[in-house]
Amino acid sequence: MDSINENYVDMDEYPVTTELQNRCVNMIAHLFNAPLGETETAVGVGTVGSSEAIMLAGLAFKRRWQNKMKAAGKPCDKPNIVTGANVQVCWEKFARYFEVELKEVKLSEGYYVMDPEKAVEMVDENTICVAAILGSTLNGEFEDVKMLNDLLVKKNEETG
Repeated sequence: MDSINENYVDMDEYPVTTELQNRCVNMIAHLFNAPLGETETAVGVGTVGSSEAIMLAGLAFKRRWQNKMKAAGKPCDKPNIVTGANVQVCWEKFARYFEVELKEVKLSEGYYVMDPEKAVEMVDENTICVAAILGSTLNGEFEDVKMLNDLLVKKNEETG
């Protein structure tokens, strides 16, 4: 209760929270084996909720894709994301707000998560990300992230 009126996200007022955030980002980076050198620190940001995190991640995906396409001399005005129809609504909002085409994998009777094979079929050179859900908003079910990753790695090896 002593801290109820404190707003930790005001980093100017409470600069120590920036250090806490950076430490957490680096812990997560190491947990997921981010390719960091001995003296490098991870780049990241804390967010207040998952919707904010998805918006920021989506923008990072979009900017990275745009830079890659520009460097290759290719058009960079038609990015897309691939999701299952079971995703949180903020993915749809991200697509709408930031001018990204949303490619939705339709769900089927008795199978209420994104089918990895159908998702990978929708991927093209304009795909900035494929969103897998660990805890579907429909039934809490996890999508098969390993299979999705393996299929995407294979497609990338075949198509570049």
